[in-house]
Amino acid sequence: MKHIFCFLFIISIITCKEKPTSSSANEVSIAADNFEKDLQSKLIDAVEGSVFILPEGKFDLKGGISLQDIPTITIKGKGKGMTILSFKGQISGAEGMLIKNVKDLTLEGFTVADSKGDAIKVQGCTNVILRDLETTWTGGKLPTNGAYGLYPVSCTGVLMEKCEASYAMDAGIYVGQSTNVIVRDNYAHNNVAGIEIENTICGEVYNNIAKQNAGGMLIFDMPDLPQAKGDKIKFYNNLMEDNNGENFAPKGMVVSTIPSGSGMIIMAHRNIEMYKNTIKNNKSLGIAINSWLLTGVPFKSKDYDPYYRNINIHDNEITGTTGPIDQKSDFGKLIYGVLQGKPSDIIMDGIFSLELIDAQGKVQGICISKNGNATFSCFNMYKGQKPEEILKNMSKDISQFDCTLETFDTSCHNAWLTEDNSKK
Repeated sequence: MKHIFCFLFIISIITCKEKPTSSSANEVSIAADNFEKDLQSKLIDAVEGSVFILPEGKFDLKGGISLQDIPTITIKGKGKGMTILSFKGQISGAEGMLIKNVKDLTLEGFTVADSKGDAIKVQGCTNVILRDLETTWTGGKLPTNGAYGLYPVSCTGVLMEKCEASYAMDAGIYVGQSTNVIVRDNYAHNNVAGIEIENTICGEVYNNIAKQNAGGMLIFDMPDLPQAKGDKIKFYNNLMEDNNGENFAPKGMVVSTIPSGSGMIIMAHRNIEMYKNTIKNNKSLGIAINSWLLTGVPFKSKDYDPYYRNINIHDNEITGTTGPIDQKSDFGKLIYGVLQGKPSDIIMDGIFSLELIDAQGKVQGICISKNGNATFSCFNMYKGQKPEEILKNMSKDISQFDCTLETFDTSCHNAWLTEDNSKK
């Protein structure tokens, strides 16, 4: 009996001395009282592995929140709409939240509202998880709103899921110049552009909803940026519906050229597979495919390719493109004039690289198939860009693009996601 008591005593000592879990050891609770000062001061003192817990409530901030160069950081609230960081009275800082050069970053469970500029900007980070976040501007559609809601740029390894973005004067959800990206289960509404993927390499965009934006989803490759030649992006199982909202971007911005009523726009990209999406009730166009040259904006980079290549659009449902075509931009006016006011489900400018056209005049590497009864118009602007030339050369024959392309591998993002990073 004596031995049993000794054994139990030893066990109790071991149990009492057992170290707390790493997450509880590294948790830093932010006080609701004096929230702004407490949050920023504790971020300044952050150490590797810190988990910052934000309380429930609405908190007014006058300055932007920033963090950089500390690895393995989590900032977690009680949920979007429950923990609200309001920057309506912001007087300093260009963004609501700016995080730079952090490896293993998780932002989860809070709302950023009414920031002076971009709501949440994550720059130069590695292995980024943005989950259950909301960005919005509560004053409605104003050209003075911030350009981007959720804005990871120049990052490697990005998972964005279950987020909501609204009223950005450029893109609600934007991923730019990044590599190895997943954007899934998000909702973007009432922005100029709902979801935009730009100059990004290896990504999947799926199970997202874009509604009431001017343009539902964009996939652009832009010139004169540090990371050129966006490549290998798959869009599937997305809903782009009723994107007939006002384009309230300031004049001169690229997105200001988007006609209200655009479901999806693909510009100057390569290796895109778009399938099993539902694109409906977008008044001006379902899908547009165009070269950068259509914009008429010059570029300096010798490495930039302004043409689209290896575009595979198949098995999508495109309905309800019934007009009227928005004519507030030059792009909209061009579509209206060429199509004589009757919108088309799929349009293509036909500014092809001449190396893609074979001896028989057939364009290689552009496949559009199995999209139901989708209407189609190719402007064939490589043959001439004067109005009379476009009207003469335009084709509505989609059969010339009835082909298949081999799928490409986008599993390059799996390495870090399969290390349980997507579940933390």
